[in-house]
Amino acid sequence: MINRIIIASIFLLSGFYSLANDQIRFKGSAKQVVQVGERFRVIYEINQNANSFQSPDFGSLNILSGPSTSTNSSIQYVNGKMSQSYSLSYTYVVQATKEGEVVISPATASVDGTSVKSNSIKIKVVAGSGNQQGTSSGGKSNSRDSGILQDDDVYIKATVSTTKPYLGQQVILTYKIFTKVPVSNLMVKKLSSFQGFWSKSLLDENRQHYDQKTEIINGEEYIVAVINKFAIFPQKTGKLVIEPTEMECTVQLRVQNKRKRSHDPFEDFFNDPFFNRNVKNINTVIKSNPITINVEPLPQLNKPKDFNGAVGDFRLSSRIDRTQLKANDALTVTYTISGKGNLELIKIPDVRFPTDFESFDPKVINNIKTNNSGISGKKKFEYLAIPRNGGDFVIKPVSLSYFNPVDKKYHTVTSDEYNIHVEKGNISSSGVSYSSSAQEDIRFIGQDIQHIKLLPFKFMEKGNLLFLSNTYFTLLLIPVIVMIVIIIIFKRFEKRRSNVGLLKTRKANKVAKSRLRVAEKYKTEGNDKMYYDEIALAIWGYIADKFGLKQSELSMETVAEMLNNKGVDEVVTDSFINTLNNIEFARFAPGDSSNKMESIYNESVEAIMRAEKALK
Repeated sequence: MINRIIIASIFLLSGFYSLANDQIRFKGSAKQVVQVGERFRVIYEINQNANSFQSPDFGSLNILSGPSTSTNSSIQYVNGKMSQSYSLSYTYVVQATKEGEVVISPATASVDGTSVKSNSIKIKVVAGSGNQQGTSSGGKSNSRDSGILQDDDVYIKATVSTTKPYLGQQVILTYKIFTKVPVSNLMVKKLSSFQGFWSKSLLDENRQHYDQKTEIINGEEYIVAVINKFAIFPQKTGKLVIEPTEMECTVQLRVQNKRKRSHDPFEDFFNDPFFNRNVKNINTVIKSNPITINVEPLPQLNKPKDFNGAVGDFRLSSRIDRTQLKANDALTVTYTISGKGNLELIKIPDVRFPTDFESFDPKVINNIKTNNSGISGKKKFEYLAIPRNGGDFVIKPVSLSYFNPVDKKYHTVTSDEYNIHVEKGNISSSGVSYSSSAQEDIRFIGQDIQHIKLLPFKFMEKGNLLFLSNTYFTLLLIPVIVMIVIIIIFKRFEKRRSNVGLLKTRKANKVAKSRLRVAEKYKTEGNDKMYYDEIALAIWGYIADKFGLKQSELSMETVAEMLNNKGVDEVVTDSFINTLNNIEFARFAPGDSSNKMESIYNESVEAIMRAEKALK
């Protein structure tokens, strides 16, 4: 039985060990075929922080330099989720010395005390043209040292987020530059015309520099930078081609000194291409690759009747400033479309106001943002409408239908319905309404002829004037009475403000809550000392303000006595005293800081609420 347990434990431990190793990637890379005399890089890359790196056995290869180390880390946020990557690289510069197959043994390193090994590397060394031991390298390196720019030294690559989008779907187009040589004076010579697309740049056109990183491609180390990024929206179906973009730049190449070589070893050392300072600047034009996009039409199945081309993921909300008003007063209805997609191409919602309303063209407010993930934001439509007659009216809901390319379905979102009550205002003699939103003709509403006012109605006697009448004197007295009432109210207010003790008593609860909010801020920041100091000031200050006491008069006994004199229940008093004791103890006692801070905060709030309720 014991043997079975031991065996099972060994299997579990080996399983955990293999799981840990699966998370560590330690890879060596280099060119698979080189020429005799060619210099090239051998790179070992590990995705975690490592130490105790041990070099491999390079066999017949001659080590010129290394290992040189470099690190690369990045953090990305996609749909609210964070992802982090890290890599540590060890780079050697080596030279092939003779023909044949060379096997570089695995390199070793230590990660958190665990020893890990890389893969072994097989390299085939072939004879090169003009092969001489110790001379400049053959192949591409030889041509580069001779001042000849190779196609893979610097180039632009264009990529898209998808090559089969739907009509109107947002596609992210990225242009990256890859270079192994120093590059300067990078300028755009020709941009793609994006025929068949609506486009918007996602990068700041006034940026002063490009964010750079390193990548290993076919055993070669490249500097990579994003030089342009666009959100493009196809406006027609079928096959669309994004033409190459062209850029001018200056490339700096090392050029080997062509003077006659001597047998001086020092001259050989300083004429080595890795130490040679002779350089050559080459002005060149680089082009990106063309990209073919096959745009699919939107599905016709379950397509809503009111669909107007919105593609993406959207929300629709609405707001009205008032629902009760008088005739000829204005109201404002705002419709907000938010989300991610072709927001700028979305049309104005079809809002139909009642015929008794005069409406105007909406005010459009765009709050659209661009980032690496594309275009998103909000688009507001503010409608101003004026009811011309009294009554009860309904502004019907507005709907927005859109196609989501993620789930490949149509969705419809609807705003709220508003019931409007309009009271009669000043009588309009025209009885005419204008409806500009519906672009309808002028029409008569209500009754175009007013009824004759019938008896009985009151006649006034001739000579019966307001002057010196009872009404006249009453109107004269009203301002005097109002002024006296205002003076009395003002005097009472000044008297209350002069009573500092009463003012502190009334504001004790408010001041305590304000201090508790400050304490909660310190709790979030993890500042224990300031948190407990602010909690103590909140609850001791509450007692001092509530009973008009000085700081020197505060004590546990004073608090208990004051609460008992006010007839506060003994349970509430004991709870308040216990809270004070817990605060003082927590300020100096060790323990679980986060749980203790949360507990003290809740006790303090509860104690102040109970005391405030009992003292009312």
